[in-house]
Amino acid sequence: MLQPLSFPIKENITELRKLQKQFPRKYKAIQMLIVIKQKGALSKDVLAVMVGASDRSIQTWRSNYVTAGMDQMLKDSRGGKKVSKITAVAHQQLSKRLTNPQQGFRSFIEIQQWLLNGFSIDMGYHAVNKYVKRKFGARLKVSRKSHVQKSPADEAVFKKPVRKTGVT
Repeated sequence: MLQPLSFPIKENITELRKLQKQFPRKYKAIQMLIVIKQKGALSKDVLAVMVGASDRSIQTWRSNYVTAGMDQMLKDSRGGKKVSKITAVAHQQLSKRLTNPQQGFRSFIEIQQWLLNGFSIDMGYHAVNKYVKRKFGARLKVSRKSHVQKSPADEAVFKKPVRKTGVT
């Protein structure tokens, strides 16, 4: 029967605990190092049960630590390579249009059509919806209908509070 893989761990337990707090996505991988530091060399199956991860993950984490050290273990190689369809110019114009109350959008479909007609950017409804909410925090809300010839000055006078005289 094979002996468990034995290798020295350079970091002490307090450093490893700090790293667990700094890198919550790598919590179990660092927990594996803590268990090895405390208990000594253990097989990948025993480590998998103690840490709560698959034996294949344990094997990958151990080999990464042995070959390249802690930097390789903490490296996050997930996604992030997709380029946004909306250019900087389109983003700026969209920002102006969303903050303008007179020429705002009434729906995400209207934004989708505006991007297609103005910038030749063909995006799905869901993608436009998520982009606008994520980048601008915008929620498109339809206001109550208002008369076209309504005067803003008359509206300001109407909304002024009436002062009561004689009340102290």
